[in-house]
Amino acid sequence: MAKRNVTVLGVNDGHDAGAAIVRNGKVLAAIQEERLVNVKHYSGVPRESIKAVLKVAKIHPSEIDIIAIVGLIRTVAPLMEEKSLKVKLFNKLSPYLANHTFAKLFRKFLHKFRKMEELRKIFVELKIEDKEVMFIEHHLSHASCAYRMSPWSDNEPVLILTADGAGDLLSATVNIGQKGEINRIASTLYYHSLGNVFYSEITRYLGMKPWDHEYKVMGLAPYGNPEYCIEKIKKIIRINPQKPLEFQNIIGKYREYVQQKFKKLLEGQRFDNIAAATQLWFEILITNWVRNAIEVTGIHKVACAGGLFLNIKANKRILEMPEVEDAFFFPPAGDDGTPIGAALQAYYAYCLREGLRPEKHPLEDLYYGLAYEDEYIKDVLKKTDWIDKAEYYDEIDSIVGELIAKGKVIARFDGRFEFGPRALGNRSILADARDYKTVWKVNFMIKHRDFWMPFAPTILEERMHEYLKNPRPARYMILSFDTTEKRDDIVAAIHPRDFTCRPQTLNEWNPKYRKVLKTFEEITGVGGLLNTSFNLHGYPIVGTPEMAVWTFENSKLDALAIGNFLVIR
Repeated sequence: MAKRNVTVLGVNDGHDAGAAIVRNGKVLAAIQEERLVNVKHYSGVPRESIKAVLKVAKIHPSEIDIIAIVGLIRTVAPLMEEKSLKVKLFNKLSPYLANHTFAKLFRKFLHKFRKMEELRKIFVELKIEDKEVMFIEHHLSHASCAYRMSPWSDNEPVLILTADGAGDLLSATVNIGQKGEINRIASTLYYHSLGNVFYSEITRYLGMKPWDHEYKVMGLAPYGNPEYCIEKIKKIIRINPQKPLEFQNIIGKYREYVQQKFKKLLEGQRFDNIAAATQLWFEILITNWVRNAIEVTGIHKVACAGGLFLNIKANKRILEMPEVEDAFFFPPAGDDGTPIGAALQAYYAYCLREGLRPEKHPLEDLYYGLAYEDEYIKDVLKKTDWIDKAEYYDEIDSIVGELIAKGKVIARFDGRFEFGPRALGNRSILADARDYKTVWKVNFMIKHRDFWMPFAPTILEERMHEYLKNPRPARYMILSFDTTEKRDDIVAAIHPRDFTCRPQTLNEWNPKYRKVLKTFEEITGVGGLLNTSFNLHGYPIVGTPEMAVWTFENSKLDALAIGNFLVIR
């Protein structure tokens, strides 16, 4: 009897919208809408992504068995900021939504009030409006990503932690995964959010953009001294003394009120010291939370997802905890990853119902996006008048490696683009990291980053022991490490204050990108490069040849390697 395929379309139409295709438990394609419409953190119906993932996966819409939609309610801004009648109702009901029978019943019906008009239009257009739809709760989507793509077998218990700003009225959950099932044992309501109430509001208080610039606060932290205001910061949020698996907001609910309290609390404090204290308290809270969850469950393997786990310094602390046997952080940890989690959860539920044995496929590479043929790229170069300056090379990756060794800063656009917030070589800007002046050069040319923000390296995995202390394969830029005395080889790609770095260790998954690094290594003897995302500041990582050329035109990059074409100014 032929094996039956089960195909799921995952859709997130909220913050960081996107779509994914999962077949038989394996991710075939996943794309963030921002890459195709060039709007960072795009929120709304991912019309272009839905069409694109079908194209990439070579799946006809008629082959879809289930549509998995992220979220029982569609939230595009933190609920704590709103004062609508709907949100007031949620505030009244929220104490009941954590952990009892009413919560389960409420969630069964909540999706019936969800906005679906725009999604239905695209479903009708694709003739899939009659397909079965499953609504997957926001934090269950996060948990599903972490558990179902972790490297561990379904037979061993896994502690699953999710933490973000908010989703479906929750901001954090503690779960046990075993034999394919995910069972929640605790959750934190949205108005106790370690993300929204604390880290994002500090980001806003420091004059930066919440839900976007939290990474800047993390990057700024090593420049300050937390001792000056750590006791004040502790007055904002804590672990609930009565419920050790939950966070507790102790400053107030609504943004206007929170910001007023921050002003009184932190008046006169330097911005770098505030960042330092914020990051330190965040690390203390998150590690205490992890420790409490391990103590309650007795499970020492931890799988994590949700936007708070994009904080690589906290991830480092978690990995270093003696109680943690091993930890897995789903790389697209934010809401961009939820279409995958929803699709995997729906796949598992469908198999359970139909008497099928679900398959598990641990995460490998993240090149889930679109690729473009050289003919298409050539047409774009013709339309933009760059064709006269473009040279075609069969061995373009060797050429790129040679040019970087000569000091050139080059954007690389090749193959399927990466899924998630990190450029992993196929939509990257690459440079020689041996001279710290490269930081200023790359910033001047394109990135325009705040002076305190570090860049990151790609390091050949077989040489990671030379550059990283206590190294382990880190293929997704979701982990950070202390660096060895050989850090001078990659000085422009580490944090200049605390000498940590957030590497991509490069194995054999991307042979063309490896060729760039190996060529550079042959010339210089160095096993790593500076790798930063190919985009202008404030824009998403480029997704199309058109945007690649536009970004090149609006920067001072030395060259663009696009497909097999090389354009040098």
